[in-house]
Amino acid sequence: MDLQTTGAKPGAADILEVAWSLSGHSEVHSVLSAQAEDRPVPRRILALTGIASEELESATPLSDIFDRLYQDIQDRPAVIHFAQFERPFLTAAFETFKRSEFPIICTHEIAKRLFPNLPARGIKGLAGYFGHSSGEFKRGASHVEATKIIWQHLVKELEAKGILTFVDMQTWLSTEAPKKRTKYEYPMAKEKRLNLPKVPGVYRYVSQWGEILYVGKATSLHDRVNSYFRGQKGRDSFKLEMLTQAYDLIVTECRTPLESALLETDEIKKYNPRYNISLKAGERGLVFFSHDFTSMSPEQDDQHSIGPFTNALVFDSILKLNESLLSEDQTFNPEMFFEPLDADLLKSGFALFCERLGKSPDVFKSLRSIFAQGLVFVKNAPDEEEDTELAMEEESETSVAASDTAEDIEIELTAEDIADKFERHFKRAAQAYLRARRMTKLLNCDIEYSLSAKGKKFQLYLRGGHPINEPAPQERSTWSGHSVETYDRMAVLLTELERVRSKKGQVSIRF
Repeated sequence: MDLQTTGAKPGAADILEVAWSLSGHSEVHSVLSAQAEDRPVPRRILALTGIASEELESATPLSDIFDRLYQDIQDRPAVIHFAQFERPFLTAAFETFKRSEFPIICTHEIAKRLFPNLPARGIKGLAGYFGHSSGEFKRGASHVEATKIIWQHLVKELEAKGILTFVDMQTWLSTEAPKKRTKYEYPMAKEKRLNLPKVPGVYRYVSQWGEILYVGKATSLHDRVNSYFRGQKGRDSFKLEMLTQAYDLIVTECRTPLESALLETDEIKKYNPRYNISLKAGERGLVFFSHDFTSMSPEQDDQHSIGPFTNALVFDSILKLNESLLSEDQTFNPEMFFEPLDADLLKSGFALFCERLGKSPDVFKSLRSIFAQGLVFVKNAPDEEEDTELAMEEESETSVAASDTAEDIEIELTAEDIADKFERHFKRAAQAYLRARRMTKLLNCDIEYSLSAKGKKFQLYLRGGHPINEPAPQERSTWSGHSVETYDRMAVLLTELERVRSKKGQVSIRF
């Protein structure tokens, strides 16, 4: 059994979905619970569960769901994973509908005693450990399927200990103290990682059912992979959940860290691993702007040649500034920086920004002037490390909003703060523009590089954004027909070439 709810505690939250399946039956019942009109489901819960608002319009009253549930379960105990979450909601429902409580078996509590040293015992990790592909795990039905798999395996473990009945199990749970966790025990054989070479490459963690769970790059395969298995305290729970399911490892050796970085981005697109976050294609697409930035297109053409970018908001703030300056009354757009701000504060902050530069605000009625000033900011800060998030996730709405508004919520902004914001956004726009031009040039090039001033030289040839084995006739640089896959490859290449230079390596490029 599984419950999906609108929050963590009954009273402040309600049951949103009830899902159950009977032992020996393949069918899983999943029923949405009707919500009170004055208690709408939070948007984040709808997003997490994937439940559409329209589905709730035909939801079933919770009392009817429990009538149906009790007809099915009769006197059976309910098997629930991590039942301490569901118990308070069920107790409240028992009282409300005047129902007798049914016994609950918590698979998490049993697993805690049977597998004290497993890295993770959440439903995804434990189901994966037993060979069940858990997938997205958004709705109650998928939780029920996973719980059924977990229960079946736990029953075998209990039988091996001579625990054969419900009463036996209750006695065992009440008398045997949980074993103290000593050292994590992973399903992957140690030899697979301890024997890895200390060379650059790409590694892939593989589940029991052959799914690629995670793809990563390494300067040293041995050191990087083994770093996942060190220590007990403060470990990333997300990684521990993945390692609980990882039974195998596939590695590809590369000549240099640069080549491993390029292979990594392609492998992530190929396998779409559940535990990778960055460099996944998802719903991302490319955006190209016209020369005057008044229109954009998902494809590069004669009219839309400025790009590529992966988000239309990359120039949003400076375009809003330009529109404000060109308006008759020069009223500043309150959402210049995504979160609403006072228009007069924005105007005074921009005036201070211009005063710092010794320029008239009218100068920036031209977009060309805005980009030119942004390039000056970039040029005057050559040693400043480029924002990795910006480089790889082209000013997504969430990343821009988070980076520029997280502190604004708590702190009252001044004109000086706004002036700093304008400088930051001028610089970001220029960096994005420059990066697009550089990536376009890299689409068709011959690269020779060494990792140190006098080190071995390596060659890399690209045509149409794809690495090839040997030189070929040069092509015209164009993004026509290319996708996010090519964009990420060029962005990674640009970043890695800068890294080689920063570490005193040598880079020579023939465009």
